Amino acid sequence: MTFLTKKKQALAFLVMSYGAMAGLAHAATPENALVVAKNLEDVITLDPAEAYENTTGEIINNSYSRLVHRDKTDATKIVGDVAKSWAVSDDGKTYTFTLNSNEEFPSGRKISADDVVYSLQRVILLNKTPAFLLRNFGWNKDNIQKNVEAVDGKVVLHIQDAIAQQLVLQILATSVTSIVDEKLLEQHTKDNDFGNGWLRTAWAGSGPFSIQTWQPKQAIVLEKNNHYYGDKAKIERVIFRHVPDSSTQALLLKKGDVDLAYNLQPDQLSDLTKDKNFTTVDTLKLTQIYMPLNQKVDALKNEKVREALKWLIDYQGIEKNLLKGQWVVHQSFYGIGQRGVITENPYHLDVSKAKALLDEAGYKNGFALKMDVENTSPYPDIAQSIQSTFAQAGIKLQLVTSDRRQVVTEYRERKHQTILWHASVDYNDPNASAADYAYNIGNSEASTNRNRAWRSSWINPDINKLTDTALHEKDETKRIADYQQLQREMWKVSPYIFLFQQKERLATNTHVHNLITGPNYDATIYNYVVKR
Repeated sequence: MTFLTKKKQALAFLVMSYGAMAGLAHAATPENALVVAKNLEDVITLDPAEAYENTTGEIINNSYSRLVHRDKTDATKIVGDVAKSWAVSDDGKTYTFTLNSNEEFPSGRKISADDVVYSLQRVILLNKTPAFLLRNFGWNKDNIQKNVEAVDGKVVLHIQDAIAQQLVLQILATSVTSIVDEKLLEQHTKDNDFGNGWLRTAWAGSGPFSIQTWQPKQAIVLEKNNHYYGDKAKIERVIFRHVPDSSTQALLLKKGDVDLAYNLQPDQLSDLTKDKNFTTVDTLKLTQIYMPLNQKVDALKNEKVREALKWLIDYQGIEKNLLKGQWVVHQSFYGIGQRGVITENPYHLDVSKAKALLDEAGYKNGFALKMDVENTSPYPDIAQSIQSTFAQAGIKLQLVTSDRRQVVTEYRERKHQTILWHASVDYNDPNASAADYAYNIGNSEASTNRNRAWRSSWINPDINKLTDTALHEKDETKRIADYQQLQREMWKVSPYIFLFQQKERLATNTHVHNLITGPNYDATIYNYVVKR
């Protein structure tokens, strides 16, 4: 059966199922399917070498295999997937992976070292957005052929710098390293695109589910892959319905038209959980709300000013009165769920202390500051609270509200003064945050490393040194101690105010069991789900 035929069958199933349900006051989802209501607007491509969006990461995580993956109950640990074991050279620069011999694609062809090599080389050669993750290894188009190779049925990777082993493995566990079927993509390659044109809407994996249907802004259907070598899915299919409006999601869940809703507001969640037929699955995600303070602004260059602003926010009041369980106070630039995170929160609203610091800095009467704010909940409400408490110390905070694209454009071009923003890490290792927020060795407009430190026009040689030391430390205990020291130093000198960490609250019918979630944006796992 061809992929296209299966796609048509899956879509027909979807249409018939919901066509039959449309007239029912209390519909029931199929017993062998999990139906998910979610905003699918961020699904742009299904090619693992190109996809870099939250929902697509989740889809790929459930439909592709990798050399290694994160442990399903502890995302800080790495376990084998297609690789059954691996060895690292004494100099820390060569990784040799031995593959499991019984793992295959749906065609019945064994997954080979050549498939793995092709998949990793393909990422660099295509050079789409997520390729930057593999460039951490020093790989580029000129050297990828010699640095990723198949030798005697094993996969050998040559890393250009002896960075920490845990970091290497965490990057190899990201969705960009997903293993694709080389022979299948060769059949669909046009104009040397490595099958990208085809794979943007298709599937060439070997995970617990196959991707059967993607109708943009309508639905995505995953179907159980009976050829999967690991723990086979307990459910036959997962159907994602594009439902961007949270009120509609809540209504569909109440009616029984969906089993799981992703994007509900606090009041909707509160209303649902009063009913014994519904519950929530709560997970701290590695997504944080923070304020970057651009060092192009004279007042923000002063460390005492930056510290004063940290004492001018009612963190606890915002959490309790505005965020209502969907975000929690967290002030380290490492999220809870990363190794070595410090969970203490040293700041609270203290106007007197803030005024004293501003006076010492020469800003006794305060100053004017502009903050760009995304126009979707909960950001405007948080911004208004900050505006109110800043005013108590003479800080005149002008709020400029616009859509997400405009805000991030200001940020990326260093045109902001401050913004109220949110971000997730790309992989579950402390370096993910350190490399982004702390490390900056080129602050010019021509810099190619345009991370968050660069965006804030901030460079600190001592912080760079500490970050680099931790990156190369082989002893994991010492490495974690280095990152904890880095967190404490960043509190003192960095141009960021970290506010809250996301608590994702998925609303489900109580007949849904064994849904596995995790701190990373792509960590929800569906192959253990059962419905009773």
